[in-house]
Amino acid sequence: MFHLRSWSVAVSILTVALLNAQAVVHWAYGPFGTPGDAAFVVRAGRIHQAIGSFGGAGPCIWVVEEDVVYHAADPFGRRGTAAYFMDGQDKLVRCGGNGCQRGTCALLLEGKKVYRADGSFCNKAEGAFLIDGSVVYLAEGPFATRGDAILSIEGELSNTELLAILAGL
Repeated sequence: MFHLRSWSVAVSILTVALLNAQAVVHWAYGPFGTPGDAAFVVRAGRIHQAIGSFGGAGPCIWVVEEDVVYHAADPFGRRGTAAYFMDGQDKLVRCGGNGCQRGTCALLLEGKKVYRADGSFCNKAEGAFLIDGSVVYLAEGPFATRGDAILSIEGELSNTELLAILAGL
């Protein structure tokens, strides 16, 4: 028999687990993506600079709300001015001000390839990154040929969070 007290304890544990759910993005090295020190910690829509090699959350850099990325107004993650927004599921566009006025395109996601993009119509330029599972590689040329690894991801990130981190590199 499942008692009400057991149910409330189970809900409390699940709530704490969901609030503490985070992704840690590590620097990665070489052609095989050997993980290094932590670079970013993503928790509850906040992208923090990592502190220490295991990924303690340092000062907040960006605040992600739905498909809009804001600069952090303070190290605790208060929302500042807009930086980027997702146009669909595949285009990260620069924006500015509190109302997120549209600027030029920053990155374009095609499958597992990320291209630099230019102009207001998101014209595809050269390859920037290649996402292979949980490892992000540098990419070169018009076909996004895989180079050395740059990031290794532990946990789940949305496209908005991942592209904001990549745009900031």
